[in-house]
Amino acid sequence: MFTVLLVFHFLVAVILILVVLLQQPQKGGMSTVFGGGESIFGGGGISPFMTKLTSALAAIFIITSLLLVMASAQRTRAPLPQRPPAEERGR
Repeated sequence: MFTVLLVFHFLVAVILILVVLLQQPQKGGMSTVFGGGESIFGGGGISPFMTKLTSALAAIFIITSLLLVMASAQRTRAPLPQRPPAEERGR
């Protein structure tokens, strides 16, 4: 479970980075390289969609971060294997 959550967290982080890089700062950004998307997403352009997508990905990133911390704390609380007493080990 921990590994699956870690991989999902990593994918969300990479997608979040790409979405932030594709946003338009004022009048430009990397989205202009790919055609801007003004006609595809209506008169408002892609900005409202990208803002909502960024917010959703950020929320997912925070939630997976918290879940990873809780899962990590549970993993470290696992009982350690008990060593047999010295007289049973041959001393």
